[in-house]
Formats: sequence, structure tokens, C-alpha cells
Amino acid sequence: MKPSRSPFAPVAGLLAALAILFFGLPAFADELADLQAAIKARGARWQAGDNPIVRLPQEKRKALVGLIKKHEPEEAEPLTAAAEPLTALPPALDWRNNNGNWVTPVRNQGTCGSCWAFATAGALESYQLRLKNTPGVDLNLAEQVLVSCSGAGSCSGGYIGAASNYIRDTGLPLESCYPYTATNGSCSNACSTVFSATYDIDSWAYVCTTSPTVSALKNALYTYGPLVTTMDVYSDFYYYKSGVYHYTSGSYQGGHAILLVGYDDTQQAFLAKNSWGTGWGLNGYFWIGYDQLAPNSATPRGCEFGYYTIAYQGANPAPPSPSCTYSVSPTGFTVPRLGGSGYKITVTASATSGCSSWKPSASVSWITISSPTEYVTGSGTVVFSVAPNFTRKVRVGTISVAGTTVTVTQKFK
Repeated sequence: MKPSRSPFAPVAGLLAALAILFFGLPAFADELADLQAAIKARGARWQAGDNPIVRLPQEKRKALVGLIKKHEPEEAEPLTAAAEPLTALPPALDWRNNNGNWVTPVRNQGTCGSCWAFATAGALESYQLRLKNTPGVDLNLAEQVLVSCSGAGSCSGGYIGAASNYIRDTGLPLESCYPYTATNGSCSNACSTVFSATYDIDSWAYVCTTSPTVSALKNALYTYGPLVTTMDVYSDFYYYKSGVYHYTSGSYQGGHAILLVGYDDTQQAFLAKNSWGTGWGLNGYFWIGYDQLAPNSATPRGCEFGYYTIAYQGANPAPPSPSCTYSVSPTGFTVPRLGGSGYKITVTASATSGCSSWKPSASVSWITISSPTEYVTGSGTVVFSVAPNFTRKVRVGTISVAGTTVTVTQKFK
């Protein structure tokens, strides 16, 4: 039995043909056709294809590669352990399937040059999963804090060493503390516990700097788990769809930071997690040949894959549950049509220390909070007013107070 065909398919095909006739092929289509021909001519082992990245304007594509290359020896000493191949090293390793999944989902940095933040945050997430033996958990940490608070970089690019220093010295909170905006943002927009309720590491070190070897990368990956690493991006890499990437053609775009998560000796390739969303590559991942570490005849500079690779070597436990809790009373109000002022909510802390800070906020404009207007730690009183109701119907608003939602219902007659 033949599969059914949509009655609209011929029409859609005709429209597509007419669009090409009148407007021409999209700009990337010619680039893709030329690249596919070059891949075939060179017998390369990867496939190029359409994806959301290649549909971006050239300047926005280039903004995706935001690694600032700079070796600062004082940041951390290179690792010296396991420089030679380990005797028990397996022929293949994938930390997504190594007695569990120790790699968090692929993220999307958007058109912000924050790859350096996503690579380091991803390494921290993987390390915390291994530390706490919680495979498969989506520990989502706030890359925006690295962009807006760390001083390690911005949407114009950043340093993986400086970002790792921040992760070691301060740590990262959960994504909910400062959801990613793909902009430089401001640290003042983060939650009140941005510097306290964090996940961090004890130390970090370079696996290698400017002379990476396949053995050193494999040994460190096997020993320490997923690693922060870097590469040079050429314009053909934007089109990667599947297979083992080798530079084929195109101009240099910039440095890029990614997360190294596996290798396969049969394919002679490393596996890495990118931060361009799941619509790019192999659901956000890519394979890259072992021979892309150093310059070769095809790429005089080489892709420099593996340069400045970093291992996270220790971590503190996750933030403990707070010893201080809050009770809020009352949790509901019914107010008259004309509204009024001086309504009060009492917040009581269960302890005198260890309390997180809180600040009340109203969900609607007709509720105005007069006190407090800044963050409070411990017990306090919320004072608010309600504007008259001229809507001729009951309306409901809420006030968020110390983790509790207080409902305000206003009559209309």
C-alpha cells in the first residue's frame, strides 16, 4: 500500500519553485552546495546540511564563536598525571552512556558570544552529577551569571580560565536565579542568593595548553570526566550535520569553547557537546577527527582542537537545605470595591540565622507594596494598598512573599 500524500503537497512544491524563480535561492544554499561538492571531492567523512545556524546572517554566525584566546599561567598549572596511555583505557568512551548519563542537555547560547560560559558551566554540571552520583539529572546552572557577574567575559567573548576561577571561588547558582537572556545583562537582576546558594569546584588545571595530544585528552577524559576544551572554527563548521568533521573549506571565524565528552578509536575521533541548540549537528553534538589537533596539509593552522583543555578536579557539596523557614499570615485577603491602604502580611522566621533574603512583589498593577521595598532577611511585615475596582467584575491578584503566594480578591459591588 502506498503512503498517503497530502493534497497540498503539489501546491507547496509549486510555491517553493515559484519562490526560487522570482527570489532566487537563499544565500546559504549556494554555500551549502559548494561545500557538499568539496566534501565529496576530498573524500571527507562528514556531511553538511541546512540548520538554524547557517540561516543566520554572516555577522550573527560569527558572533557565536566567543572564545578569547589567552594563556595565563598563573590561573592553573597543567596536569602532569596520566601523560602516557593508561593500560585500562577503553577503545571508546561516551559520558552520556557510561554506566549512566553524566552530561546535561544541550543548551543554546543564542546570538551571544558566550560559548566560554556554556562550556565551563556544562563541565561544572557534569562534575556535580558525578560527585553526587546522580546520572540523568538535568542540573541546569546559570550561564547568565558568568556573563553578567563574573568579569570573565561578555557577549563579545570571554576567557575559560577566568570563568573557571569564578566557578572555583564563587560558584554558580541554578538557572532560575538568573535565566539566560543572551545579552550582557546586569548582575543586579540576579536573585538574592546569587553568591551563596551555588555549586562550585575545589580546583581546576590544564590537561594541556598549546600542544595537545590524543593520549593526553583521552586519559584526562577517562580520569576526570567531561572537559572544557577549545577549537578554531572555520565557516564550513556551521554546516556540520553528521559524521567525523575535518576542515574542508572556508575562512577562519574565531575561537570556540565546547565540552569534550567522549572519543572513539574506531572512528579516530573525539565527541563534543556544542551550545548552538539541538537543531545543529547531531542533536547539538559533533565528532571531530583526531588529526584536527595540529596543523596539517588541509588546514595549515589546524583546527587547534584540544588547546587549553581544562579538568575540574574537586567540588563542594550542593547548597544545604536552609535551616531557617518562613511562615506567612494571612495567605488571602478579600477587599471592598473601593480598595484601601494599610493591609498587612506578617512574615515570621523560624530561626535567627541562616535565613535567605526575601522581597515582596505584586502580580498586578492595582496592588501597590509600600513596605518593604528592599530585600529583608528574617521576620518582617508587608504593607500594601489596593486601588478601587471599576471593572464591574471580581478581580484577583497575588503577592509573592518569602516563598508564599498571598491571594488578594477584590469585589466589584
